[in-house]
Formats: sequence, structure tokens, C-alpha cells
Amino acid sequence: MKFIKDCLEAIFNQTIWHDKNYQFAINIVDNGSTDGTVDFVRTNYPEVRILKNINNLGFCRAYNQAIKMHQSDWVLILNPDVILTDEFLAEILSAVFKAPDNTAALSGKILRAETLLEEGGLAKIAKTDIIDSFGLLVKKSRLVKNIGEGEKDINQYAARKEVFGFSGGCVLYRRAALESVKFQDEYFDEDFFAYQDDFDLSYRLQLLNWQSFFVPAAKAYHFRSARNQNLRPWQFWTIRKARRAKSQLINFHSYKNHLFVLIKNEAGANFWRHLPFIFWLEFKKFIFLLFFEPKTLKAYGQFFKLLPRMILKRKIIFGRKHLPAAEIRKWFVA
Repeated sequence: MKFIKDCLEAIFNQTIWHDKNYQFAINIVDNGSTDGTVDFVRTNYPEVRILKNINNLGFCRAYNQAIKMHQSDWVLILNPDVILTDEFLAEILSAVFKAPDNTAALSGKILRAETLLEEGGLAKIAKTDIIDSFGLLVKKSRLVKNIGEGEKDINQYAARKEVFGFSGGCVLYRRAALESVKFQDEYFDEDFFAYQDDFDLSYRLQLLNWQSFFVPAAKAYHFRSARNQNLRPWQFWTIRKARRAKSQLINFHSYKNHLFVLIKNEAGANFWRHLPFIFWLEFKKFIFLLFFEPKTLKAYGQFFKLLPRMILKRKIIFGRKHLPAAEIRKWFVA
């Protein structure tokens, strides 16, 4: 509820609404909220179509529901804690016409928004120049980072460029691309529930030779609750503090889902080539969890329970015409 008004107001302030060359639909899937969000939206934004789930079915299930609510050629996935600038849709759709035919996803310059308290306890939104994400960067260890996260934006990322994929809070997807990589009727993998699902979807799109492009002229602001700080291994206590600041739910799903991404999408040639990097990262994570976060290791129960299903999904993914391992390997950096 604390985010939805600013999110929707930004959508209705888009300059492109005046362009009659486009048709739009705004859909909301409410994942079992109990804070009055649905009534607020129905009262103040009657043109918005709402699907209300009784319970929280997870990020992936909810977005799959939203994608199916209309059959548009493109669909913008948007978290409620994202505020678009007025020109966002105009810039991102302009980039669509300049993009190759195999473009699957585009997103813009996502910066951080913060909530500040003024005198008297009134809340004020601060739109900062701190980068939230300009796309996904994947290490040889398969550690995934947000490009530029935590840096001050001094226009060092000013060029439109191809990236591996995007964090799932604000992405424009081509429906044809989503249809080409789905499993049964799932675009986002519903076995993930939440977290790492954007990495998984980006990986599947890459395997089928779909491209993703960063569009710096399209700008938005994100109130990120779960931040992945770019910390070094020797900053152990800072890492531990950052992990404890996240909910157990985030840590649980992130851990098991990262393993699922590897099971589903990793080409054998690339896995064996980068095994030392992958093994070292997973070993460090396991030791850390064993001593400092043992509850997260319960994720192994869910991992082994769903492993046969993940192997089935892998067979389907690699049964499709996919890029050779060397073409995917270009994305993995030291």
C-alpha cells in the first residue's frame, strides 16, 4: 500500500498515453495483501484490471498470471515499488523499433529511491543518483550481480548496450520470446516462488538466441528492500551483517534457486571449464551457512524434492534449438 499510489501515478503520467499508435492495458495481480491495497486501487483507478489472489502465491506465479491477462505484443513487468519517469515508456518503446528482431527484453537506467522522514513524521521520496541496476553481470563462478549497483551515476553507463539480462523489477519483454522459452504455461519458473527467477529467465532467453538491451534514456527509481552489496570476501563481518538484514525467506529461496538455475541451464562444456570457480563459490557459501546461517541449509530438502522436475525442465530447454556453449560463455567474466 505504501508504494502503489506513487507507482500508478507515474504510469498515468507517461507522455506516451497521447500517442494513438499504441494501445495499453494496466493489470495488477494482488498476492494476498491485507492492507487495503485492492480497495484503494478499485476506488481510485477504476481503469486498472485487478486479479486478487487469496494467498501469496509467489512472485513467479503472480507475474505469470499478469502476463496472461492480456495478449499484447510486449509486456512491461513492474514491481509496485518502482517509479517510472514520465518519458520511460516513450524511450523504451522508441528503442524497440531500433532493436534487432531477436530482441527479447529491454530495460533502462534503474536508480534507487529512498523514503526520507521530514519534521513531523511526514514521508518524502528521495530520488537518488545511486545505481540500483543497469542489467545483470554473471561471473565465471555464476555469481550474479547488478551492473553498477551502489555506484553513483555520473553517466558512466551512457551507451545503449546488450546485456545478459535484467533484474525482474522493471523489464519490457517481447511476448513471442516469453512464449518460446516457457515450460508448460510458465514463463517465470513457479517452482522458484521468488528470487533468482530473473536470472533463470534471462539464461533461457540467451540459450535460444534472444537478446537483451540496456536503454540508458529510459529512467526509473526503485525502493529495493533486498540489496546485494558488492562486497569483497575479506569484508566478512559486513557480508554477515548484510545477510542478516535480509529475511530468511529471501536467503532460503535465493540459495536453492541459484542451484536450480545451474541444473536447468548450464551447458556441460561451460560447467567443466569453469568448475573451479563454481565449486569455490558454492563451497564458501556452504561453509558460511553451516556456521552462521544453518536455517538456510533447509533449502536442500526442497532442492532434492524438486530435482527430478528441474532435470525434466533441463531436457526440454536443451531439446530446443539452442546456442552452442561457446556463444553463452562470452557472458561469464572473471
